[in-house]
Amino acid sequence: MSGVTAATRIQPPPSPRVWAIGGGKGGIGKSVIAANLAVILAQRGSRVVLIDADLGGANLHTILGVPTKGPTLTDFLHRRIERLADILVPTHTIGLLLISGSRAPVDSANPKHGQKARLLRHIAALPADHVVLDLGAGSSFNVLDFFLAAERGVVVVVPEATSVENAYQFLKAAYFRKMRRAQPRERVKEAIAAAMAHLEALDIRSPRELLQRVSETDPAAAEGLLREARGFDPAIVINRAHRPENRQLGVDMALALEDYFGRRVLFLGAIEEDELLARSVRERRPAAERFPDSRFVVALQSVVERLVGGAETARGA
Repeated sequence: MSGVTAATRIQPPPSPRVWAIGGGKGGIGKSVIAANLAVILAQRGSRVVLIDADLGGANLHTILGVPTKGPTLTDFLHRRIERLADILVPTHTIGLLLISGSRAPVDSANPKHGQKARLLRHIAALPADHVVLDLGAGSSFNVLDFFLAAERGVVVVVPEATSVENAYQFLKAAYFRKMRRAQPRERVKEAIAAAMAHLEALDIRSPRELLQRVSETDPAAAEGLLREARGFDPAIVINRAHRPENRQLGVDMALALEDYFGRRVLFLGAIEEDELLARSVRERRPAAERFPDSRFVVALQSVVERLVGGAETARGA
C-alpha cells in the first residue's frame, strides 16, 4: 500500500452544523432572524447556506434581495434537480448561499418521508460550515422533523400571551415526536401509547413523569426513551423586546421548560424592537449589512455567540 496509513488517508469533509429556526405561530420575525443570523455567521468568515424550508410561505429571497429565477427547493424535492448543491444561489453577502423555497405549489409544503430523508442527507453533504433552516410556522410533523434534525433548534417567541403559549405547545409536540422515534421502536411506541392514553387518569404532568411511568412497566423501553431525551436540547430567543421584563420572560420560560422536560433549555437572549429592521426589509437588504450598529443586529450578534458557544458546551458535556 506504499506507506498509506489510516492517518494519511483522505478524510471526508465534516458535515455542516445545522441550526433550525422555528416558532409556534407566524408573524413573529422568524425569517428575519434566520436571514440575519446567517449573514452574521458569514460575516465571521464561515461558509453558510440558508435554506428556506417554509415552503408554504417562503420569503427569504425577499429579505435578502435575491432574484427568484432558477431552480428552487421544490425542484429538488420532486427530483427535477438531483443534487441540493446544484440549486445554491449567491447572495450579496460573501460566504452566504441561499436555497430558495419560492414558487412552491401547495403540495410541496408537506414533503413525504422519503423526500425529507433525501433532503437531510444532501444537507449533510453541503459545502458549508453552517446551515440555517428557516422553518414554517406551526407544529406539523414536517416542521418538527426538521427542527429535531438540527444540532440545535431555536424557537422564536414574542412577548405576547399567544406566542408564549404556542412556543410551549411547539416544544411539547417536538419532544413527544422525538420520543416516538426512539429505539427499540415498537416497544417504545407501545409503551408511550399506553402511558399517553391514560395521561389524566395516571396524573402524568410532564415528560419526566412519563419516563418514570414507562420505566415501571418496561425498563428497556424507558432506557430507549431516556437516550432519545438526552438529545433534546432546544433554545429560545425573545424577539421584539421593548421592556426589561421581556428579557426576564425568556429566563422564566427557560427555567419552566427545564423543569418540565428535565432537560436544559438554552435562553439565547432578547432582541430589542428596532424601527430600522422594518426599513431593511422594505429595502430588501438584511439589517446585519444595512444597519450593522442597530439595536437589532447588536442583540442578534450576542444571540449567535450564545448559540454557537452553547452548542460547543453541549458537545463537550
